[in-house]
Amino acid sequence: MGKHKSDFIPMQVVRDIGKRYPGVWQDVKKFRASKGKDLPNWPDWCYIPIAAGIAITTGGDDSNLLIATFDRYSPAVVTAAAAWRITQGVYRFDADVYNELTSQPMSDNLPCDALKRLPEWCVYIETIPAKNDHYIVGFWCHLEKDQNDGREELRFVFFWNTGDITILPVHLGPWTLKEGLQKTIDEAKRQAKKQGVDLAEDVDDVSDVGRYLQLVLYLCADNADIPDPPEHPSKRVRLSGQVDIARKPRMWDVGVRIGSAIRQYRNKQSIPRGGTHQSPRPHVRRAHYHHFWSGPRDGDRKLILHWIPPVPVNVDQDAEGPAVIHKVKKE
Repeated sequence: MGKHKSDFIPMQVVRDIGKRYPGVWQDVKKFRASKGKDLPNWPDWCYIPIAAGIAITTGGDDSNLLIATFDRYSPAVVTAAAAWRITQGVYRFDADVYNELTSQPMSDNLPCDALKRLPEWCVYIETIPAKNDHYIVGFWCHLEKDQNDGREELRFVFFWNTGDITILPVHLGPWTLKEGLQKTIDEAKRQAKKQGVDLAEDVDDVSDVGRYLQLVLYLCADNADIPDPPEHPSKRVRLSGQVDIARKPRMWDVGVRIGSAIRQYRNKQSIPRGGTHQSPRPHVRRAHYHHFWSGPRDGDRKLILHWIPPVPVNVDQDAEGPAVIHKVKKE
């Protein structure tokens, strides 16, 4: 894949934050070192809570909170940057897999726990831009545990081609992802109305955040097509609470093999026209997620998430599958 201008947005934001808040990364290390000691503990899937970002950007002075919140590099952006800076993972989806994921409907019964399986504390996903003048080129996504009310969130930081940054959280809890997404949409619209903001100007259509959520979900799936996938950094944390920081962004090509298979099925010229009364017409069943719980009912259970790609029905499967040689880009 060729490079484009979105490649450098995350690193540029990290550099700008370092200039905007001198000593910010040392402050982050101090918060990490105090996890479960001088500060309350938080889950391993959260790098630092936004409460840490607030303390850093306000200098510990609550009277600065309003100014910090409306700063380009708000507490939410600083928190995401701190989490992404550790591993610097950049995920680029095969175009056909991307389109399949972003066009499929949200599952009615998928639990929010499915999102607690991100491969890194924070991921950066490149988007395939829409054909208009104002579009999202990529976004950070990470998990948050509110230190005040205990609320869990999946938080998006969207980067636009115009340089704008938009924040949007998805509320997680004992409900389905579809319900959590609706809670997010309702809350975002309520807050926007209170502030007199037209939300549609900040997010192309807030309801469409589900499209991006599908991409994140794919990275959480057990069968995600990511050659040599990263090990979650929480498994490499030292006693000090710290972990080695990546020297450069790491690029992960996602869905290359399954994308090739999808194209082969679509381009297959041997599919007969029409079927018989004994079998339905050859077609492709729509992509969807499948999940189940593994483990004893009275013990620790693990959620297993699989993405089921478009499945050919009544198509000749005897043809040889595509041979794909894939190299992971590490830049």
